[in-house]
Amino acid sequence: MSKSELKSSGKTKSRLLLKVLLLTLVLIAIVVGGIGLYLYQAEQNRLAASAASSAAMAERMKLQAELMRYRDESKVTLKDLESEEFVACLDQIPIDEETQKLRLRDAVKARTKVDPHLKTALLDVFNAPLVGDRTPVRYADLVDEFASDIDLMLERFVARNQQSENVERVKTALRQCLLDGFRFEHPSEKVLETVKAAETLGDPIVLFALFKTDAGVSYEKKWERVTTASDRIAESPELFDPMFVAMVHVDALRFHADDRTSDEYDAAVQRYLSAWPAAWQEAARRKPSVGRDHICLSSLFLSLGLLNSIAQMDLVEALVSVEQPKVPTYVVHHIVGQLFREVAWDHRGTKFVSDTDASAMEMFDKLATIASSHAVEAYLLRPELAWLARQPLKLQMANGSTPLSVHHWFRLALSGHIDHQSAYSDYSLALMPRWGGSEDWQKNIANKCLETETEDGVVELRSNVFMDDYLMRRTPDVTMVDDPANLSWAKRSIAAWSKFNQSNRTYGFGIRGAELALQILWEAGQFEDVSELLEVLGPRTEQINWGTRNMNEEEVRFICKMADGPAYLWWMPIQQRLVFNSERLNDTNTSALHLSLDALETVWLDDQSFVASRFPGLSDEEIESKRAYAKQILDNRRTQLNLLERYHRGEMIHFTTNELAASFTPIGTPESVELRSSAKCHQDAMQMAREFEDLDANELADAEADGGSEVPQNETLDEIADVAGGFRVATDWLDYTFLLRNQIRYPLPATYEVTVTFIEAPRSPHGVSLLCGPDGLGGLMNELRGTQIRFSPGGEFLLTDELPERWGRTPIFRQWILKGTKKRTRRLRLDIGESGYRIFVDGEQLHERETSLQTNGLFQVGCASSRRFDQTPGIPHVFNVYDFRVQKLEEPPFPDAPSYDSEFLDWEAGSDGFL
Repeated sequence: MSKSELKSSGKTKSRLLLKVLLLTLVLIAIVVGGIGLYLYQAEQNRLAASAASSAAMAERMKLQAELMRYRDESKVTLKDLESEEFVACLDQIPIDEETQKLRLRDAVKARTKVDPHLKTALLDVFNAPLVGDRTPVRYADLVDEFASDIDLMLERFVARNQQSENVERVKTALRQCLLDGFRFEHPSEKVLETVKAAETLGDPIVLFALFKTDAGVSYEKKWERVTTASDRIAESPELFDPMFVAMVHVDALRFHADDRTSDEYDAAVQRYLSAWPAAWQEAARRKPSVGRDHICLSSLFLSLGLLNSIAQMDLVEALVSVEQPKVPTYVVHHIVGQLFREVAWDHRGTKFVSDTDASAMEMFDKLATIASSHAVEAYLLRPELAWLARQPLKLQMANGSTPLSVHHWFRLALSGHIDHQSAYSDYSLALMPRWGGSEDWQKNIANKCLETETEDGVVELRSNVFMDDYLMRRTPDVTMVDDPANLSWAKRSIAAWSKFNQSNRTYGFGIRGAELALQILWEAGQFEDVSELLEVLGPRTEQINWGTRNMNEEEVRFICKMADGPAYLWWMPIQQRLVFNSERLNDTNTSALHLSLDALETVWLDDQSFVASRFPGLSDEEIESKRAYAKQILDNRRTQLNLLERYHRGEMIHFTTNELAASFTPIGTPESVELRSSAKCHQDAMQMAREFEDLDANELADAEADGGSEVPQNETLDEIADVAGGFRVATDWLDYTFLLRNQIRYPLPATYEVTVTFIEAPRSPHGVSLLCGPDGLGGLMNELRGTQIRFSPGGEFLLTDELPERWGRTPIFRQWILKGTKKRTRRLRLDIGESGYRIFVDGEQLHERETSLQTNGLFQVGCASSRRFDQTPGIPHVFNVYDFRVQKLEEPPFPDAPSYDSEFLDWEAGSDGFL
């Protein structure tokens, strides 16, 4: 091959290689570019997906936050009331302040034309009877008026269940069942069985009717019925009457409010907020009905407390935002007035005016005045509703910012319907002296309640609230029977209780009114009336707190039979001086009581036929049992009398087992209370010391030596009757009711001592305490002032406090933390006088305080407390209390005259509630 050919061939190969190289580079570039494009697109897709996911997450979080916004328990604040949204709502319900008084006057005048007695009542609020010649409106009348709305609810029920064979029969039973439910009456068994048979339909109105009237089911079953009804309504709300929807959702919310962290509670609140505007809108379309408005308004108002501040604000906005027909304006005014009232009281607090900051009082007056204007506006727009007169009454009591007095508002409420029970409760507070009332007014209105005849005795029994407030304020030198009016009230209340117990009500009046009447009749020796009242109360006598009334049911029933004829004259001195008012006895006036006891023994026991004549129809064995019980009563009273005589002679009383049995009454619900000797209790203390305390041999030997001789394993009461005694108590570790209450009151100054040993559950949050002072309402909240020392080894604290003189005052707590101690036994001692006290633990003074005290001579031991702890019950709490000692002090702890200045309560208050 020539050179030229070789050269040409080389160039061709070079060009070919260059082309291949360029092609390769192009392909590489294309591949790299493709990969880059792919990666770019993938990244863009990832970013887009991430953005979409973030947006979805944000939306979900927003939705979750919206759902959970109702869960906290925040209260409405001044900031909420001043918010732009709330102010905008207020702008939609303006009030013409200048004409409000005139419009109120016109509304009241118009009301007197409908209710002629109202004019008489308003002109003489203190003396006019509660009712006039005409039959007054009663709550049952309002329910009868509401029946037309129930009929509309049932029309929709029939439409939903047209395929059912017995729909008309079920409808008739449902109507009666719902009417009875709203009247708070039990339906007949036949009606209830018909409705229960219809439960298989699963219709919400059947479930709701059973929820309101079937009392024979568990709490869980009631919960299941009403919440199931609410869930089914939520699926198709258009199939149901709007007012029925609102009422079901209210009751479902009540149950779900037990757990405000649940999704069910969120849903219940949202249903509630959507249901009520629609319900009131529907009410505005229908013919006016006082019954419907009262039932709906009371249901709405009483459920406001189930909502937090956000939900309450949303409710107001929802009510004012609906289209035509609008929600009745009085509804919104009433709710708004309540919100302002609550915020006003948050600023005011519970202290007395003299203890409240001027700025807080100024803000309270400002907000209460605004609340009053809304409350008055609500009333004058719908004066037929008794419910709407309550709010102005309470606001007038608080700061006098309404045009009428509390007495006039009370009369206006009764004009709505005479048995509006809440009006009586509100008025009873207004008549208390601290709010400008008087005891004479309280007794006067109580009499007027008794004079007002009602079929079920409801109005007559409302006299209880007025007498309760009056009787609880009596001073120690005034007994319940000093005023004849008290005895008159107690006698007349028997007929009221009789009527009420014969009525068909599903609710029961609180037993406290019956307790007061019973104590007055018992203390006054009106034994026939006592027997009649016990007969009227029937099984409800089990609810009476006999111990706090210084009464024993068995003894009361027995004395009512035995204190008759000559025996009555001999028993009454015992009744009036020893059973009651023992703190007034002294060493100069007890001899006559011994004569009475001797005379009673002659009448009751020497005459073999006396007991049989009082208990006819009993066998000889039963008669002997009654005679033995009569002897026991007399022996117990002699023991109590001897203890008082020894006390006044200055002796140290070291209670024997017999003396403890005669003196102390267990109160509360303990599992067991057993008498035992102090030596046996001391033996238990030594066993606890060996197991839990770090004692050396010498300390343990000294402690055992203090216990005396060896104690038998098993003791009988006869064997330990005359030796120092104590109690073994078994109860639940969260029991806050148990007390050993001394029936005999030892007047001050005195020293009280007791030893406490914890056997089981030493971590009881209530511990065991030595208390001086009355326990008032069954707890430690009372109008008389005392003190206590409370011991809990597992809780590692000793605690003292002073019970407040008046309700609303904060007691003083002083607590000592027992770090690292394992000691299960403590000796507690109180030296107490009218001007102060000293506290000793294990013989060493722990604390003293100079302050005025009024204990009524009451000496108690136990774990009773007004505190409640959210923990699980069921842990046994076993302890011994023994070596009870009482002695009169020659000199009080602080000899200076007592000062009743209650300002001392302002300092050192370190508690969050009553013990």
